Amino acid sequence: MATEKLDSEWKLVQDDFQKLEKIHDEYIQKSRQVSKFQETAGKAMKHHNYLLKNLKETMRQAQQSAEKLDEADTSKTDVLSHVAKLREELAVANLRIRDMQGELPAQTNGFYLNLILGSNLNVSLLTKAEKFKYKQEYEGFKWSITILICLLALCAWIWPFRVFDSILCFLMVWYYCTLTIRESVLRVNGSKIKGWWLSHHYLSCAVPGIVLTWKDGLCYQEFRPYFLIFTFYISLVQLAQNQYQSGCLRRLHSLGQGHQMDITVEGFTSWQFKGLTFLLPFLAFGYLYQLYLAWKLFGYTNSETCDGIWQVWTLSLLLGLIAGGNIVTTSMVCIRKFKTSTSYTNIVTLTRKYSSRNRIREAPPTEPLLRGAPPPPTGKLHLH
Repeated sequence: MATEKLDSEWKLVQDDFQKLEKIHDEYIQKSRQVSKFQETAGKAMKHHNYLLKNLKETMRQAQQSAEKLDEADTSKTDVLSHVAKLREELAVANLRIRDMQGELPAQTNGFYLNLILGSNLNVSLLTKAEKFKYKQEYEGFKWSITILICLLALCAWIWPFRVFDSILCFLMVWYYCTLTIRESVLRVNGSKIKGWWLSHHYLSCAVPGIVLTWKDGLCYQEFRPYFLIFTFYISLVQLAQNQYQSGCLRRLHSLGQGHQMDITVEGFTSWQFKGLTFLLPFLAFGYLYQLYLAWKLFGYTNSETCDGIWQVWTLSLLLGLIAGGNIVTTSMVCIRKFKTSTSYTNIVTLTRKYSSRNRIREAPPTEPLLRGAPPPPTGKLHLH
């Protein structure tokens, strides 16, 4: 009786194993097909971008030639209007191309990820759901660790022991190093992280690392309260930014004015003018306080208590560089914002987000949201 039960269960295992083999073989076959299709689509996208580049150059030459013609020449108006129409068509096409490129694997991980992870590891996520989930985990990671940094800075202020300072600095080094890796992965998967805010994290890795190597003494104890105040304040500002920016990004994405992979940043970007300008004074105060720290450390270089301590002038240089970069970048964002207006591309994005393709092709927009806006262009490039 026992052997019969064993044989029957073994028979079930064998039958199930055959089914598993078929499923596994089909999985391997489909995986190879996916890899092949990804390579084919990547080559097609590269070729299409090449054609678009040639078209833009031809349009530029045609516009320059037309501008040299006399005003009385009727062909000048025809050429310029035709070029303007093609530019609108290209704006629509670029929106669709951006979506398609976001769904294709990246050609390279970039120098930083290749250096850390190796060049053979592909960090491109296949689906939009996976990319969005990774972005959400990134935002949750920032929120949790920033709260921990804030609490540790408060503990170090209440209990002035060097061990708390060391734990805080080590946590900040690990946090910023991890952020640079995660943000590089996000860039590969479609996030448009501005260059300075990415460089800002590379530089921020070095600041707590240098403080960690600073030996205890009169010079360190004099600088310590200012550093803890700055760390606590900037952590609170970052928590407020994360909270408000997350809601703003969801609202902009639902309106078609933001990308799914846009992330919160420690600084101020152009999209934050849509409801988050109240955060700008708090950021400005933090940047000025950081600049004050750099100036104060520079003053320490001439004091006897800080003589021969390389951490003083190094931190002064780093903090001054970070504060200057923050101030310049934020100022450029504000200046550029006042010089720009709502573009035709935003209107097309809204149209494409809330209307079907056939509806756009067959009828001009009549919804109240788009009333008064120019109709979508017609012609060969109907990619919206």
